[in-house]
Amino acid sequence: MNVTKDSVIEFHALRSRPENEEETLIGRPDISNYIVLPNIGIEIIERLQSGQPIFEMEAIFEERFGEPVDVLSFVQDLIYDYQFIHKVDGAVVNEKTEWKDHLPFLTERLGNFFFNRFAFALYALLFFSGLAAAVVRTEYFPVYSDIFLSSSVTVSLVTAFLAGWFFLFLHEIAHLMAARSLGIGSRIGLSHRLVFMVAETNMSNIVLLPPHKRYRAFLAGMAWDGALFGVGVWLQVLHGAGWLALPEIVIAFLRMINLSFLLGLGFQFLFFMQTDVYYVFTARFNCKNLIHNTRLYLRGLRNRLDEAQQQEWEGVEEKEKRVIRWYAWFYLIGMVWALFLFSSVTLRQAADFISKTYDSMAGHPVLSWPFLDGVLLIALTLVPFSIVVWSWIRTWRERAWKMKQRDNLTT
Repeated sequence: MNVTKDSVIEFHALRSRPENEEETLIGRPDISNYIVLPNIGIEIIERLQSGQPIFEMEAIFEERFGEPVDVLSFVQDLIYDYQFIHKVDGAVVNEKTEWKDHLPFLTERLGNFFFNRFAFALYALLFFSGLAAAVVRTEYFPVYSDIFLSSSVTVSLVTAFLAGWFFLFLHEIAHLMAARSLGIGSRIGLSHRLVFMVAETNMSNIVLLPPHKRYRAFLAGMAWDGALFGVGVWLQVLHGAGWLALPEIVIAFLRMINLSFLLGLGFQFLFFMQTDVYYVFTARFNCKNLIHNTRLYLRGLRNRLDEAQQQEWEGVEEKEKRVIRWYAWFYLIGMVWALFLFSSVTLRQAADFISKTYDSMAGHPVLSWPFLDGVLLIALTLVPFSIVVWSWIRTWRERAWKMKQRDNLTT
């Protein structure tokens, strides 16, 4: 597709928010693709939307600034890099995408009921009081052995698997409801962080809100996890004091899920990955794309930036660069630690468990319970690793497709 200075440009539906007096955030909410542009860039887009030709704008801006302004190259960036333009001279260059929210029956009103200042204060009270009780009475503090709900490894693993997925989904519903209470649509899916499987709520359009209004959505999942942890501890306390009679299987279940909640909350603080705390951090320091820009910084230290990447790094605001220079150390150390932990602990434990399970299956008929039990245990163990591999492949295919689309459009 050749774009000329006489081309007629048709944009997708765009939304914007003033970033400061000199810049505006603008983008496509249907694909959650946003950039921050100086006011001249916004003016060019508005003039193009009104039907003004490129050659006329270049003449106007050259007269205004006393030097040439390459509007044509900017338009090409809007087509290929940012995909803001739908048609050029009537020909489609970027297809329209329909965004559909998940769980639309969870209304904005319901989100406001569960996620407001009073609700967050209640969640915090439940968590910190429960944590204090567990620290004082250490028998209520989760330990690794709590993962075993019963003497049966199969029952324990299946229960932990099902409960883990249920509460993981509940964590993401909290994000979705909190985002919806702010008028932001969301979708729940599976992905990966480095080598770890995660569920995630895509609420990318939250960038249309000022940073200080985003905390509710970012903290919602942790708030529910913490509150449920506190409830689990207090139920055990009441049972131990004789004020509430609970079956031992229920107490064992509470200990198991409380271990899961505590590990999940700890994981969120590994914000060298894009966890909930990472997004809170970036909102607090108003960083546009902290991890991506940190990677640019580290590549620059090794003199491995190409021309485009160098220009991108130079465009990062100085206040974000100051954050990046110390965050980079945390990022590097965290990545090394996470990879070491995954390879030396997670993979090793999984391999040992699968090996022992396979040995216990040996010699049993295929249709016997010991053999089927072993297959079930191995399958459950492999689920997280399978999702990570699937997410890697999906990410690679998406990048390859975008590169192919750009090549097709430029030829």
